[in-house]
Amino acid sequence: MLSIIIAILAFFIAMVALWLTSETAKKIENQNEKFVRAHVKTLREELREMDKKLDKTSRMMTSNDEAQSGLDKRINEHTEALKQLRTHLAHLSEQVDLLDRSIPSRYRVRVAKDESKTPQKPSIQ
Repeated sequence: MLSIIIAILAFFIAMVALWLTSETAKKIENQNEKFVRAHVKTLREELREMDKKLDKTSRMMTSNDEAQSGLDKRINEHTEALKQLRTHLAHLSEQVDLLDRSIPSRYRVRVAKDESKTPQKPSIQ
């Protein structure tokens, strides 16, 4: 009979020990969960902030690429226009030279240069 009482008492002590262990494990788990949630929350906020910055940077890069391509196109157009103007200017210069050579020397007007920089009337020579 004594062995039955000792067995029941041992069983009861074992149950109390399991109950205390489970309560302690729940408290530790809750503390760990709070700790993890606090750190995960800050990490998630930082990730959201980084995503926003990355999105903003991507949009700015796209905008810059579009602006750069527009500038490149305008520069190419202006380069072509400048080439055409130079060609036209060279042609005009040739035409003026031909016209100048076609004027007889007796009809040419010469302007005498003066050091005082006062306007001079052309003289026919």
